[in-house]
Amino acid sequence: MGMSDRSYESSSMTSASESNLSSYNHDHEHDTVAERNMEFIWWIANRLTSYDEEMHKEILEDFFTDDAKYIHPALTIEGRYNIRKVFRVWISLNKDEPEVTNIVFDGHTAVISLIQNLRPRLFPLVHLSVPATTTLHFRDSPIGPMIYSHQDSWTLEGIVQSMPLLGWWYDHVVRNVLGAVLTSAGGFLHTANQTTGYLQFRAEEVQKISSEIIEKSNAEIQQRSKEMTKKAQSIVDHARGTVEKRVATAREEVRRMREMMRPLAGPKAITATDTVN
Repeated sequence: MGMSDRSYESSSMTSASESNLSSYNHDHEHDTVAERNMEFIWWIANRLTSYDEEMHKEILEDFFTDDAKYIHPALTIEGRYNIRKVFRVWISLNKDEPEVTNIVFDGHTAVISLIQNLRPRLFPLVHLSVPATTTLHFRDSPIGPMIYSHQDSWTLEGIVQSMPLLGWWYDHVVRNVLGAVLTSAGGFLHTANQTTGYLQFRAEEVQKISSEIIEKSNAEIQQRSKEMTKKAQSIVDHARGTVEKRVATAREEVRRMREMMRPLAGPKAITATDTVN
């Protein structure tokens, strides 16, 4: 191997190493940004769901826009001050904080899965755990990302399942009955669709056969009509010829009879009266 070959190999290895290092740095930087984003959103979520009023106040003032909107299954409000008042009413009615279970964040939208622990302060023995979802929408600003929309979603299924007796009845009775009903309905619809398809196919066949029969009948009728017209024309022509021959014969007969009667109309006969004169 010559010097040039070793130099080429060395430069190729150096280029590959630099490329791999650049790719590694890019991936490492991307992973670092993703980790920082997740750390940030977990920090936001834990303080936003905390019942510490000071924490909640700081989050609202530092990370919510002035016109931020809060959407709840029972209400919709706008403005940081109004959101804080609703939060104060909620913590005065409910005793236990929610628990954050999972977060998905893409840099602009965060979907937070949590368990709402419903324990009214007036009835502390009542405790319901309702699965819920909080969606935060961020907007870029000169001071960093700001939340302009906070939406809480509670599913009817989660509310029903959180109730002990109603949840058991819903899981073991309602779902099974609805499953059986929908299965039977699906089977009936499948059979009905098959029957409808078969009837439609047969109707198309009948229509096709009827069209062929009509076309064939029309062709036969036209052919017979032509034959009958030709035959009638032949009869008419034959009758016309016969009549013309008879007329010609009659005319000839009349002419011949006239020829026979011409001598009778010749010189006048001499009578006895003419002789005396």
